Amino acid sequence: ARIFKVPITLVSLVDLGRQWFMSNRGLGDVRETPRKLAFCAHAIISKEDLLIVPDATADPRFSENPLVTGPPHIRFYAGAPLLCPEGYKLGTLCLIDTKTRPNGLDLDEKQ
Repeated sequence: ARIFKVPITLVSLVDLGRQWFMSNRGLGDVRETPRKLAFCAHAIISKEDLLIVPDATADPRFSENPLVTGPPHIRFYAGAPLLCPEGYKLGTLCLIDTKTRPNGLDLDEKQ
């Protein structure tokens, strides 16, 4: 969280119905959320190496998500899929901010 200057960082695993937080910095005691609310579920189905959402309020996939309209008031999200040796995407390492980031991540942050 400190390296990327964001209040929330997560390591999540995503299954058919929910995402579990294997590591959680900034979300208190929350250990899981329904998959239908999970930004990370979008990251694992994306064809890109990173899913970057500079402003969740302006993205039709997320603008009405309760995690955007209410606590924790997600504005920025960046998620990198976690792959098993066979190449399956199991979850993500993600960064979340309560402020938008119109420029997303810089090159160093992406690496």
